[in-house]
Amino acid sequence: MYTCRMKRKFIIFPLLIIPLVSCSTTKEIKRNSFYFYTYVDTRLFEGNESDLNNIDQIYKKLDKLTDNYLARDLDNVYKINNSTENVQIDEDLYKLLELTFSSDLSSLEYFNPLCGSLSKKWKESLQNKVVLDEITINEELEKMATSSLEFLGENTVKKVGEAEIDLGAVAKGYALDKAKQYLASKNYTKYLIDAGSSSILLGEKNNGGDFKIKISDLDSSYLIAKNCFISTSSFSRQNVKIDGKNYSHIINPVNGSAINENDTVIVVSDFGYLGDILSTDFVNESLDSIKELEKQFNVKTIVINDGKISYKNEALEVTNKWKKH
Repeated sequence: MYTCRMKRKFIIFPLLIIPLVSCSTTKEIKRNSFYFYTYVDTRLFEGNESDLNNIDQIYKKLDKLTDNYLARDLDNVYKINNSTENVQIDEDLYKLLELTFSSDLSSLEYFNPLCGSLSKKWKESLQNKVVLDEITINEELEKMATSSLEFLGENTVKKVGEAEIDLGAVAKGYALDKAKQYLASKNYTKYLIDAGSSSILLGEKNNGGDFKIKISDLDSSYLIAKNCFISTSSFSRQNVKIDGKNYSHIINPVNGSAINENDTVIVVSDFGYLGDILSTDFVNESLDSIKELEKQFNVKTIVINDGKISYKNEALEVTNKWKKH
């Protein structure tokens, strides 16, 4: 089986991980835009405004392609979900869907891109402070179990069954992958892109050093990193408490629950799409499973529960001291 994440239609503010750029940079161009229902902060320490424009076009295109709420002006996920016929789509969306439905992810029990309808129904219930009923949950789980996406070649797909595709857990990460490809084509290495603080792309600081990233779910703690993607899944900024229980925006696709196993998961990886998928899945994985999956996918993880670190990969540097890097 392949966590569903009901991220679409939520306006995500940059609060999960707060990047602190403590660098004595002589040059910085930046832009704050709004895509994927969140704010995207792009900072380049080399390049020019045309580079910002080109990167912005990457966000804009993928924002439209991955939308499962509105038709927009491209053949996108919404159109696939609402069609029983073959749909020819843009090459970028086709490649993203191939990655998302890849057999390489079959070991991930708690990630399922066919969770769109279940996520929407949980969102509607939680907005009304009501727990989604078991009958509806079971109906949606059955839809997911009997649905699939067929890849027909020539950028053509067909959705089979009643479940809906939701790429909310992967769209930002993939957009950052494309942005990194663009930056590499220009031989740029000094940059930071923060997409809602749940998906971050780090190059290097202007002096070639590391960034210090404030982890907001830990008191006075900072992750030291560069040249990587940082993906975070957390219920701390998107949850509803009902009868003393915290219900998350991340849905368990095995049992349909909106109560997570872990409070916050941070994944450091080489690919944005993969880090986003794994952080979503890891929210409902046991610590032992996370350690095994880390090795399989060559990533590094931090797990936070009750305001404390439950697990940290020994290769990651976390400090509670503020000093320049």
